[in-house]
Amino acid sequence: TKNKTLHRGPKQPVLVENDRGKSAVWRYFVFESDMEGKPKNVNRPVCKHCFKSVATKSSSTTNLGKHLKDRHPGLYTEFRQVKLWRSMDQVPIYTVEKPGSQQLIKQLNLRYALPSRNHFMYSENPELYNTTKQTVLQQLQGNPYFSCTTDLWTSRAASSFMAVTMQFITESWDMQSWCLGCVGLHSEHTGDSLREALEEIVQESWKLDTTKIAAITTDNASNNKKAFQQHFTWVPCFGHNLHLAIKKGLDIDSVSGALSRLRKTVAAFTSQVKSAFIVTFFIYLKLPEHGLIHDEPTRCDSTFEMVDRFTEQQQAFSAVLAEDRKKWYLMPQDSDITILETVKEVLSPLSTFTVALSGEKHTTLSYVLPITWKIYSTLTIEDTNDLKHRYENRNLQLVLNTATFLDPRFKDSFITLKEEVIQHLIVDNIQGLYTRRVPSLETSLPSATQPTKKYRTDLKGLLLNIQGERKKQHGEDTPTASTDEDPESWLRNELTLYETMPEQSAEEDPLNWWKTHESPLPHLAHAAKKYLCIAASSCASERVFSSSGLICSPRRSRLTEEHIEMLVFVAKNLQTAKQIQAGATTSANSILLRARRVEKASTFLKSCVSDILSPGGNITNTCIIICCIVCGMCADI
Repeated sequence: TKNKTLHRGPKQPVLVENDRGKSAVWRYFVFESDMEGKPKNVNRPVCKHCFKSVATKSSSTTNLGKHLKDRHPGLYTEFRQVKLWRSMDQVPIYTVEKPGSQQLIKQLNLRYALPSRNHFMYSENPELYNTTKQTVLQQLQGNPYFSCTTDLWTSRAASSFMAVTMQFITESWDMQSWCLGCVGLHSEHTGDSLREALEEIVQESWKLDTTKIAAITTDNASNNKKAFQQHFTWVPCFGHNLHLAIKKGLDIDSVSGALSRLRKTVAAFTSQVKSAFIVTFFIYLKLPEHGLIHDEPTRCDSTFEMVDRFTEQQQAFSAVLAEDRKKWYLMPQDSDITILETVKEVLSPLSTFTVALSGEKHTTLSYVLPITWKIYSTLTIEDTNDLKHRYENRNLQLVLNTATFLDPRFKDSFITLKEEVIQHLIVDNIQGLYTRRVPSLETSLPSATQPTKKYRTDLKGLLLNIQGERKKQHGEDTPTASTDEDPESWLRNELTLYETMPEQSAEEDPLNWWKTHESPLPHLAHAAKKYLCIAASSCASERVFSSSGLICSPRRSRLTEEHIEMLVFVAKNLQTAKQIQAGATTSANSILLRARRVEKASTFLKSCVSDILSPGGNITNTCIIICCIVCGMCADI
């Protein structure tokens, strides 16, 4: 194979690629070329980025990797992708010592030797953890308002852990969600212990201000209420509330009986023989080849999935049961079919609500009032009493109304405490919560027809219908703006302006709307960042436990609490951190390139000016300067 020759300029030697090197590290090193275009010294490869020669022995690449690690950490991270694969995919560390993994690496690269498991555990893991944590801390430098979710989990080794996640809105109006930790608990799960554990994570581990916590979302456990309801703004998990209300409705004798018989029918089709036999009926009846689903007590939407799948495949499974006389008792009765179809009709939109309100990348708290209104208007009073009881707290209603009022999609249609919300925002302003300088209200507003980013969720179609139904019951006000200039009047001016703006479509992104309207509404925008970041459900912390369960598997049950916390933190945050780092690198490169262009333009223009001012200056240079100014080359000089 012919070597590729690289010309590095008149002052640098001609370099030649190593086409025979199989290690990925050779992408960053070359050889100095002789007069014939061949490597001059194969034991002294040259770095492509700093042109420094590195001594090696034979085909060893150890010194090359060390050079990248010491002089070019970014390139070294790119080179060492094993730790990223293991951390992002939650692969056990002992995988690097398994024969299958080692054989795979040999097939990919004969010269590469995987480091030992101790190297990853005590060197790579802490380094990756610290790097990821620094990225998270950089995102929190502005000391923004944030909300937390928390929950408890018990590992296979019977150790208790507390997961804490946070959500906040960045300066560019993007929602960010991070896992702050999954730490071990060594005390009773009392309210005081839980509050102290959360404050320790927030204050001591992350140096965050607890007064910036907009709200804490947990399930309805009594110890959670005692821990956070008195000292913080506590929001009950909407998914948990809805699950409890649904469970209470499904406990009705006729419904529970039909579901119990359905579970027996589902269990009867677990044998492989029946599963193979039923395929013929799928083909004959032209039905999709879907098996039955068994519900799980801890999953609020699993009952709907079980009923929905059975009603879809009812003909096929009934035909199979009819072939076996001993299984006729499992045949669903007409009354059961009627009840199951009713359960499916009722649970169908509720399942959609649960999924939509469990997101971490968009605002969710402002959905609660529109969705509960739809539930109340659809179900009977008896069916909704349990859910209404869980949202009777006046402080909770004020938080829900404030978040809904600050969502431009629902600000006119679903508010029940409008005057209290306005007074609450004014009091917060007077107390100095919003201290940003207010620009003039004469700032031009974005056009009403300006296109905004579409907000895509499974809920948008349903929200559009809910919004349309509610608007029929409401009219629109047009209050008069005030001209006073004290802090309270400034906020009242913003409220007046905000109320006159038309309500947005339910498919629009409220954060994108606030991004374009932050300038004329600075105080309300600051309040929107506080309330729209609050999570409506605690699914974020429950997802942490899903990752924890995969990491602390039966074969890894002896992991220490320190290692579990480190592995869970990296698994939940590494991908987002890498995306942010990649964006920052791209932005820095753009700025550096622009600075170099400006520097070249400045040098050129200075030489032209000197030529003009010198005796016998050329008029052509004057024309060049004028053209450069017109084209904007002098804008940053």
